[in-house]
Amino acid sequence: MSALPSTFVEGFHDHAEVRKMKFREMPHYGLVSIISFGASGLGGMFTAGKGSGLTDASADGSFDDPAVWFAEEEADDIARAREIVHACLKRGVNMIDTSHWYGQGRSERLLGHALADVPRAAYFLNTKIGRYEKATLGMFDFSYDKTYKAALDSLKRLRIDRVDSMQVHDPEFAPSVDIILNETLPALQRLKDEGKIRLIGMTGYPLALQQEIITKSGVGIHTSLSYCHYSINDTTLESSGFIDFCQTCGIALINASPISMGLLMDRDPPDWHPASKESKALCKQAVAYCKGAGVDISKLALHFTLRNERIATTLISSTSVSRMCSNLDAVNETLSQHEEAVLTHMREAIFIPAGTQSWEGVELAAYWQTVGKALVTERLYSKKQKT
Repeated sequence: MSALPSTFVEGFHDHAEVRKMKFREMPHYGLVSIISFGASGLGGMFTAGKGSGLTDASADGSFDDPAVWFAEEEADDIARAREIVHACLKRGVNMIDTSHWYGQGRSERLLGHALADVPRAAYFLNTKIGRYEKATLGMFDFSYDKTYKAALDSLKRLRIDRVDSMQVHDPEFAPSVDIILNETLPALQRLKDEGKIRLIGMTGYPLALQQEIITKSGVGIHTSLSYCHYSINDTTLESSGFIDFCQTCGIALINASPISMGLLMDRDPPDWHPASKESKALCKQAVAYCKGAGVDISKLALHFTLRNERIATTLISSTSVSRMCSNLDAVNETLSQHEEAVLTHMREAIFIPAGTQSWEGVELAAYWQTVGKALVTERLYSKKQKT
């Protein structure tokens, strides 16, 4: 039975329900639920063509249009968002993650509605700046002014005075690390000094880049979000020494995507997934093996991730209340002897011999290629077409 976290609020939470959740200590937060709620799904992310944002990028964008970023939400969507957020919180989940980028403000707007009648002390809330538009040329902006303004806009959409961690979203897409160090992070420090954010965080796929920024930064960085680096098919979060690095630096490490953005599911991954054909084939082989053994690979993936006690919390995103509750049930479940045998065989016979499966640099190369084409089109052809 877990001790109650600081986020327990008498009158909102039920003792019995919250005590069913497992909590682990994390720097700057105290006790956090081992499963956190990722609100990317509320913004419509991770549906066909919307994962990386590169496959459906457009030439035009909203570019701070209030009609887009502060659009009114439908009552039914608000009700559904409230239902899943409250279901998670009532069962002891105490960390929520979102971003400016998810649905171009939609995830934050729906969370603002969903959390309106929840005591602020009942949850930790992290969001992100740096990634914005679906339009290629407006997708990333790590400048000082944009960072500061975007953070204030996030607070408005979320309807709160302060977030727990304001994270830099995918800094690998900045033209240089110096921009992050000299513009983005100083803007976040100003926001922290003003009491609008409690902590400063980093996200991104390349672990080495996160470590470089954290090491070089003159601004204190308190949190790190890593995705797809601790799952059945990729454990580089641990093998690279990044967990050790975060522990040494006192950084709150948040893990995400135990099913590797859809690779470890009993259906084909989305078209936008950046993994190589070889990696997808390997995962498909693992899926087929599990299916033949009568085992759900997604269940194995979740249990594999949650059992590592060096990882305090893992983000899971879903818009289905029943599916999210099923994920939460895993907290107090154990795998059968047969399931354990299947998991062991899959790791030892399929994934470990294949070595590290990474798509680092794939999205980055696609982005700069797309940006180059967009700039040429804008400078050489758009004006001619208008005249």
